[in-house]
Amino acid sequence: MKLQLNPKFLLLINVIGAALAIGIVALLFQVDEVVNVLLYNFGLQFNYEWATPYWTFLRLALGFLGCIAGLNILSIIYLVFAHQTPSVSDRSIRLPRKVEPKIQHKNIEKEEARSIDKDENGVEVAALPMVCNKCGKVFTQPLCMFDFKSGKPRLVNVCPYCNAVLAVSGNSKIE
Repeated sequence: MKLQLNPKFLLLINVIGAALAIGIVALLFQVDEVVNVLLYNFGLQFNYEWATPYWTFLRLALGFLGCIAGLNILSIIYLVFAHQTPSVSDRSIRLPRKVEPKIQHKNIEKEEARSIDKDENGVEVAALPMVCNKCGKVFTQPLCMFDFKSGKPRLVNVCPYCNAVLAVSGNSKIE
């Protein structure tokens, strides 16, 4: 069984971890301030016997917390950039092109309106522009949806702009 975690949840955990690590670093600097400033006012005398282990442990703690904060920040950057929507230049995803011809009148002749494109294999794909009777917008590919108004569902072509039903194909009933 593979455990799937939400990237937003992981991002929240990393932000909290980075904030806690940065807070602990600030507290360690306060402890250093107490030892190096405040305790001298109460009679602390400098000696390498206590200063060397103190410096070693302080530097180790700061180093470990710095590593934790750095790894959390790198993890946050990875989560933000790894889970973005793919770009248009990605070849594995084929996004529909929005084609709007400049022909705006409803009587379009087939010879003028025929636009020929090539798909990724080089095969010519012809698309005739359609005009919506309701909104008057021109498009080449209608949306295909199920119409559940009657007893059995049927496929209908729908305008992608205003969702008006364009035409019902003859054998579109699902049995």
